Amino acid sequence: MKTKSIYQIAILFASIVLFASPRSQAQEANISATLILASSEEGGIDPALKSYESNLKRLFKYKSYKLQARSGTKLSLPGESSINLGSGYKLNLTAQSGGGGKIRLSVRWTDGRRTLINTTINMTKGVPTILGGPSAPSQNGNLILALVSR
Repeated sequence: MKTKSIYQIAILFASIVLFASPRSQAQEANISATLILASSEEGGIDPALKSYESNLKRLFKYKSYKLQARSGTKLSLPGESSINLGSGYKLNLTAQSGGGGKIRLSVRWTDGRRTLINTTINMTKGVPTILGGPSAPSQNGNLILALVSR
């Protein structure tokens, strides 16, 4: 009888260790990226960008905001991934858990030839981070990047 109890305790202990292992507690994050063209020409805000409207108007003084591209990726924390935004734009991401439900995300935004932005941000899930980007002279405006972790 004692042997059976010891055996049950050993199985219980092994189950606890297995489910408490770091691998089973690995965190993941979904990062969505939205590329926006902002310009001084009349045009208002693209309906697809309504969720960013208050942030865009607070941070920038443009008259027009148009959706250029939207894409995303899923990555482990810690982990690396990339997002292609079309027109040669690419994001290389390196993520770590920042504690308190935050994500520490290193972002390298390139256009194929050069690095446009290389920065690290602390993100809170569901809260957009807006990065002002380079000018887009061929499109008569500036690019803006909105990142959201979910």
